[in-house]
Amino acid sequence: MMLRRNPETSVLRLGPLSGVALLAAGCIYAPERTIPDPLPEVRAWALAERPAGAFLGLTLVENDSGSLEDLSFAAGLRVAKVVANSPAAQAGVQLEDVLVEADGAELFAPEDMSALLAAKGAGERILLAVQRGDTVFDVPVELTDSGAGAATVKPLYHLDPARTRAAWADGDRGAILVARPDAGPMRNMPIGTLVTAVDGAPILSGHGLVRDLARREPGADVELRGQTPAGEAETFEVRLLSEGRVVTRASVPVLFTYDANLEADRRSFVLLDLWLISLLRYERDGGERRWSVLRFFQWSSGVGELGG
Repeated sequence: MMLRRNPETSVLRLGPLSGVALLAAGCIYAPERTIPDPLPEVRAWALAERPAGAFLGLTLVENDSGSLEDLSFAAGLRVAKVVANSPAAQAGVQLEDVLVEADGAELFAPEDMSALLAAKGAGERILLAVQRGDTVFDVPVELTDSGAGAATVKPLYHLDPARTRAAWADGDRGAILVARPDAGPMRNMPIGTLVTAVDGAPILSGHGLVRDLARREPGADVELRGQTPAGEAETFEVRLLSEGRVVTRASVPVLFTYDANLEADRRSFVLLDLWLISLLRYERDGGERRWSVLRFFQWSSGVGELGG
C-alpha cells in the first residue's frame, strides 16, 4: 500500500508547554473507521477474475505531489516505466508523462486503465490525453495482444476508511461495494451494487472511486449512480464522512512520544523515553496490542498472539 495522507489529517509537533497541556488533557483517539471483511459468498461472485485484455506497455502510478511533507493527489496517472517497442513507446509516450484521460474517461488509479484495456483486444485503438509539462495533447495508440501467461497480481478490494467507510472491488467498468458497516455513509446501498458514476462522471474501478472521493471535501454531498445486484439502475445520495482533524504525532523530548498511522491502523505511545530504556511502551497494530515496561517485561494480546 502506498503512503498517503487524508486531507483532513494533520501532523502536530508540540513544544514542551503545549505537550504537557496535551498530556494533562488526556489522549486523543482517531475516529472509528473499521470496515468489516466481505462475506465469502460476496467474494465468490463480486471478485471474479477479469480478462487480461490488450497490451499498452506502461507501468502507471498515482499522480501524487512527490513530497512527504505535503502529500497530495491529482487526477491522472504518472508514467513510471515505458516498455521498449511497446504500443505506448511507439506512440511517443515518455517517462514522467501524465495520462489525464483515456477514451474520454478521467483516470484516478492504475486499475482504471486496466479496466479499459480489459475491454479491448489486439488491433483496437485507445485515445490517451497526455500531459507533458504544461501541455496536454491527444495520443492515439494501437494496442497489441496482452501476452497470455504474464504474471499479474490482482487486488481483492480497496478500503476507503476516509470518505465512505467501505470496501470497493474493481468491477466491470465500475466499483463494486463488497463490505460496509450497518452505520455509515453507504448504509443504504446494497452489498454488490456496481457504481459506475460519481456526480455524472464515469468511474472505472474500485480504486479509482476511492481516489476520486479522496480529492473531495469531507462532508460533501455526492451522487453515486449504478446498478444494484437485482439489476435495477439506481442513484444514491451520499454524504461523505467528515470527522475533523486528529493528532497523528505529538512529543515532548524524554517525557513522551505519540505516533499514529491512520491508514495502517497503527498507534504507539512511549512514556519517559530514555533511548536505551523507557518506562512504558504501548503499540497497537490492527488487532494486536503490545506492552513493555522497562523493556524487560513484555506481553501482547489480540491478533498475532500464539495460542496453546
